[in-house]
Order: sequence, then structure tokens, then C-alpha cells
Amino acid sequence: MVQSARISCATTATVNSGETTAATASFKYKFGDEGYLLDYHGTKVCYPMYESLPVVERFQATAEDVCIASFPKSGSHFMGAVVWMVLHDGDPASLLEGGTLASKIPRLEWSLPGMATNMLPAYKLSQQAGQRVFLTHLGYDALPESVQTHAKIIYIARNAKDVIVSTNYFFRALKFKQFTGTMQETAQSFMNDTCAFGPFFDHVAGYQRQASDMASLFFVTYEEMLQDVEKTIKGIARFLGKELDETQIANIKRCCSREEMKNNKTTNCEDLHNAGLMDFKVSPFMRKGIVGDWKNHFSPELNRQVHEWIEQEGRRVQQDLKEFHFQYQDESIEQEERRVKHKQDQRKIQFQHDHVLAG
Repeated sequence: MVQSARISCATTATVNSGETTAATASFKYKFGDEGYLLDYHGTKVCYPMYESLPVVERFQATAEDVCIASFPKSGSHFMGAVVWMVLHDGDPASLLEGGTLASKIPRLEWSLPGMATNMLPAYKLSQQAGQRVFLTHLGYDALPESVQTHAKIIYIARNAKDVIVSTNYFFRALKFKQFTGTMQETAQSFMNDTCAFGPFFDHVAGYQRQASDMASLFFVTYEEMLQDVEKTIKGIARFLGKELDETQIANIKRCCSREEMKNNKTTNCEDLHNAGLMDFKVSPFMRKGIVGDWKNHFSPELNRQVHEWIEQEGRRVQQDLKEFHFQYQDESIEQEERRVKHKQDQRKIQFQHDHVLAG
């Protein structure tokens, strides 16, 4: 399933944005096929994204550039909206008007089968003057050296269980993936390191390791963002050298809320559905986005398997993760469960006390 060879040349056939519907028929590899994944500097890049890598390698980043990095389905779209508005001083029009968020913040390694070099985002970005803001799902070691050295990198991580659920819905909705797998099969691809842009824990640990030593890398979790988005906005603003007042911060919170983004055509990725690349009847691009949704989808046995994998992988990369731990459910749920457990413990103690007195 995984190739180890390095891509040495880009394809040259032309596929423009108006031909994306027809392009779905030309995907020669689908999930699970031999040739679907390419091991590129430790990141298993999926087809057809790896066809863009020769152009990605040549991309030259500058100190002005901002790179938003994440493992797929970890909140990069949400982060992109926040970063874009921070850079534009909290102006709602910067996000809600004009082109789509994906056009404002292109994905560095994005490609379609046979896409011409001059149509690739990496090439277009290289021709753009001034500050560039872009997204990537490449692991840290797979980034162009200039991005590692010069760009400001913002990494968002999300707990593996919710990423697995979101990936399953997203892959089933993407028509060109031709994926009809179960939640068990999706989870298995994570546990077997055959998921796109995996291995998952190496991806997270690679950026966490660098965040400890690099002033130019900002690391945050999706769960932290949801728990206190204002704190995250302020942290990102400081990182990017922006000073925002309370009104600007309030604008960002409002415009980047899930409800606003889901109802806005510039942020809800409705164009993917209209182009025939994604079926929103199966799942919209922006689905739930909550913490702990895995509880609604994992059987007890699947949860046991995934939990054991998380424990094992956590020990393997512990040195890089340091004291970092994922949050696997909503904080309010955790607090409620601790409250219930405390009450149960108190009842147990009272029962034992009463039993002793009665005896």
C-alpha cells in the first residue's frame, strides 16, 4: 500500500477549477490500493497529493509567511478562519466576503490527477508577492526546509478518537475516495499506520518537539480552542505580532463560530459539493466539531482497541510529547463524571460506616 520512492517529476496534463467534476473519474488510486500512499520523509502522503511534492519542495518561504499545519480533520479550517481574521484586524468582511476561505488560505500540497504545474497551489504561492498564508497536512520533517526555517508555523492538534470519527465521515462524503469503510476500518487504518498523512502520533509529536525549541512555532489543541477561543485568539495575535482591541476579538469569535461558518458560503466549503467532489448528503464539510463525539460512534470493543493503541503510541513518542496530553471529551462532561464518581464514593464510604456501626 505504501510506496517508499521519492517523487522526481510532476505531471503536466491540465486540469483547471472548472473541470473538477470530470476529474473525479480519473482518480486511479483509492483508499487501500497499492500506490495510494507515498512515504515522504516520514509522512504517508496520499494520492494524488504526492504528485505535487516536487513543486512543494522548491517552494521558498519567507519570514512574512504563515503556515497553518495539522493532521487532517483536526480543526485547521477553524484555525484558518481565526488566523485570517487576526491578520486582517478582526474585519468581518475579510472572512465573509470575497473568495472562499480555501482560496484565501490554499493547501500547499493540494493536487488533482494530472494537474498542470502552474495550477498547483505551491506554484501559485511561489508567484505571489508579500505575505502568504497557507495550510498543510505534511508532517514537520516533510515540510520544505524554507518553511521550517523562515515561516511562522501554527499547529493545531486534536484527540485521535474524534479525528477517526471525523475522517470516516469525511472520506465517505468525498466521492473520489470511493470509500465505504466502517468506523472500525477507519480506526484500523490509524492503528496500522496506513491512514493518509500518518502515522498520527508521529505527526503530532514532530511538531510538539519543535514547539519546545522554536519561537516561530505556535502549538495549540482543538479542544483548547473550543474551551477558550478568546484566549487562543489573543495567543495567536501575540504570536503574529498583532494588537487587537476587544471589539476586534469579539468580531473574530462571532464570525469564526461554528454556526456562522457553517451558514456562510465562503467558509462552509459548499463549493466542494457543487463541484461534485463531495456529497453533503453523506456528510457536510462542517459536521459537528464537538469534543467527545467518538462516544456516539465507538463500540466498547473498538474503544478498547483504540485506547490500547493510544497508550502504546503515547509511550513510544513520550519523549517528544513531553507533558502534553490529549483531551478526549468535553471538559463539562469530565467535571460531571468526576462529580458523580465523588458522590458514589461518598455513598460507599457512608454505607461502610453505617455497616460498621450496625455490626
